[in-house]
Amino acid sequence: MDLDLRHALEDLMGDIQKRQRHIEDQMFLISVLDRDGHNTVEQQAALKFERKQLAVQMEWQTKLLQKASRR
Repeated sequence: MDLDLRHALEDLMGDIQKRQRHIEDQMFLISVLDRDGHNTVEQQAALKFERKQLAVQMEWQTKLLQKASRR
């Protein structure tokens, strides 16, 4: 695997981990807000967007890994 590809994968994996953690934190926050009777429509919409972004990042990671395995 060439150095540029390795760095791209490492950066992407770090971004994926950060986004996963952010999603987990938001899920916890929403559950607390729901329990306390707050309206969480905006937070849930933002969470949905973050999950879609995570899926895009994971697709990109898969493509990079496939590219690396061909080398």
